[in-house]
Amino acid sequence: MILLDFAYAQQDAYLKTLEDLVDFESPTFHRAASNALANHLQGVLRSDGWQVKRLTQSEVGDQLIASWQAPGDTSTLILAHYDTVWPLGTLKDMPFRRNGDKVYGPGVCDMKAGITNSIHALRLVHTHALTLKGPVTLLLTSDEEAGSHHSRDVIEDLAKEHQRVLVVEPSRDDGAIKVGRKGVGEFRLYFKGKSAHAGNNPKDGASALRELAHFLFFAEELNDDVTTTSVNVTVAQAGTVSNVIAEEASVRVDVRVPTRSETERVTNAIYGYTPRDERVSVSVTGGVNRPPLEPTDQNRSLYQEAKAVLDRWGLDFGSAVVGGGSDGNFTSALGIPTLDGIGAAGGGPHARFEHIRLRETLERLALLTALITES
Repeated sequence: MILLDFAYAQQDAYLKTLEDLVDFESPTFHRAASNALANHLQGVLRSDGWQVKRLTQSEVGDQLIASWQAPGDTSTLILAHYDTVWPLGTLKDMPFRRNGDKVYGPGVCDMKAGITNSIHALRLVHTHALTLKGPVTLLLTSDEEAGSHHSRDVIEDLAKEHQRVLVVEPSRDDGAIKVGRKGVGEFRLYFKGKSAHAGNNPKDGASALRELAHFLFFAEELNDDVTTTSVNVTVAQAGTVSNVIAEEASVRVDVRVPTRSETERVTNAIYGYTPRDERVSVSVTGGVNRPPLEPTDQNRSLYQEAKAVLDRWGLDFGSAVVGGGSDGNFTSALGIPTLDGIGAAGGGPHARFEHIRLRETLERLALLTALITES
């Protein structure tokens, strides 16, 4: 319980750190704004004693790799991202504010509180002379909200150098730690048919729009309520004017898969789609970008370690498998023990009412500190 008390006592300093981060707006593709936050984070981490390496990016904000060396056999990678979904100017309508136990602001839950947890966990280690289990690396990426295309390589390379990964994404809205995440993907299909006059000779045309309609039902049949796989056509375009048989059509398909086997099933089905009208051709691009974070034996073991700490404190956060992906999907797929959702406790990520619950979030600060120390 002493570690919990240490975390609760951080409240005022914690809020100051968090407010500073939220006040730096950092939409994924606004490189200048993102780098302003990266500059701030680099300064904070260095002043706290971290060794910081900066990886320059050309399209998004720079990546930061902060390391804290310590003797010990258990090395830990803490995964965080500092980009948000909120455009510049959001702070005018959604300022950082506190109302009782709730704290509001753009990106406060997803995931600037997670970054704050990481900063203050090592401050607790330093302030109270706690013993780390081994080296700790904090990776701060800048494009998680847009698919991590610029950061995936460094995420996977660093994960391979560590024995476990702790992801400081927010918990589920009810506070549950995330022990599983679905794989996430997007497919794009382009149909090419043959145009014709819709009134004079429609049969001479090969409708790409009709083929799109057939594919819609085909895609929906790939859903599986038992495995919880979801396949949804979410965007569709076809045709030009009302009196012409549509020559071209395109669709985008959102896919969420809980296992690698389901990833293969859905991918093979979509790439293997054959148009009903042989005069219509189809081309397919895309796939599952984030592999599933499955409840492997290694991941279960790491969760049990966290649960044992919570049991000693008389707390029960619960656990959950969720549909959204994170950078932890990449590390888990490599076979590295990964535990997700140990950042903020709150609700409304990506929503106007985005917030954290302060006391519960401080409890997660204590949990993160416990997992990297011999406490």
